Amino acid sequence: MYGHTMSQKYLRKSTYSVPFSAVKQSPISRLVSEQIKGLIIEGNLKPGDKLPSERELAKTIQVGRLSLREGLRILETMGIIETRYGVSSGSYISRVGIENLIDKFSECLRLGNITIEKLYEARLELGLISVKYFFKKGTKADLKKMEACVREAEALLKRGLQTREKNIYFHQLLAQASQNPVFTLVQHSLIETIRLFLSKFDSPHRDSKKMLDGNKRILKQLQERNIQGALKAMTNHVLYSRKSLKSMTHRPPRKKQSRY
Repeated sequence: MYGHTMSQKYLRKSTYSVPFSAVKQSPISRLVSEQIKGLIIEGNLKPGDKLPSERELAKTIQVGRLSLREGLRILETMGIIETRYGVSSGSYISRVGIENLIDKFSECLRLGNITIEKLYEARLELGLISVKYFFKKGTKADLKKMEACVREAEALLKRGLQTREKNIYFHQLLAQASQNPVFTLVQHSLIETIRLFLSKFDSPHRDSKKMLDGNKRILKQLQERNIQGALKAMTNHVLYSRKSLKSMTHRPPRKKQSRY
C-alpha cells in the first residue's frame, strides 16, 4: 500500500504475524504513523490489538525509538491508538478510532456546500454497493444481526416508541457486512449526516412504518439470496427516504423529542 515510501519486502525474522515493513525515508515519524494506519485499514491490526513494545517495534521496522515514539504520538492524537498504564501497559489499537474518523468525515459533509439531492445520490450508490458486497462477503452472523435489528424495531413501533435509530442501525449493519472499513466509514458518515438533519423534525408514524417495511423488504431479498430483488428494494427504500426527508423540510422543526 505504501510501496513508494517503504520497503516492499516484509521482514522475515519478525516474531509477529502483522506485516510491519522497514521504513527507509523521512520524515520517519510520519511514515511510521502511515504504515500503522495502513495495517489497520487492511485488517492486519484490529481494535483492541496490542502493538509490540517500543524496542521490538523500532527494531522490526528499522527506525529509531524517538522517531517511533513521535509516530505513535501522532496516532494517539488522532484517536487511532491509546496508551495504557499498569499491569497491561502498552500501546493498543483504539476501539473508538473508527468513530472518531466518522465524526470528522461527517463534519466535512455538514460544513461543505452539499445539497440533499447530492447527499442522496451518494446514499443510493453506497446502499447498492453495500448490497452487492453483502452477497460477496456477508455472513450468516451478519444476517442474524440484521434480523434481530428488524425485530427490535417492530417491537418498538408496536409500543409507540422511537424507531429511527433502529432503522438507521440496520443500514450500518449492512455496510459493516462488506468487511471494507472504507465503505463502512463513508456509509456511516452519510447516514449520520442525514440522521442529524432528521433529528430536527418529527417523523409521522406512517413514515416510520414505511421505513421499517422498506428494511424488511431488503432483508427478505438478502435472506432469499436474490441480488436483483435486494438492489431494487434498496433503491425504492432510499428514494422513499429522500421523498420523506424533503416533505419534512416543509414542516416546522420539532419542539419536543420525536416519538418515532
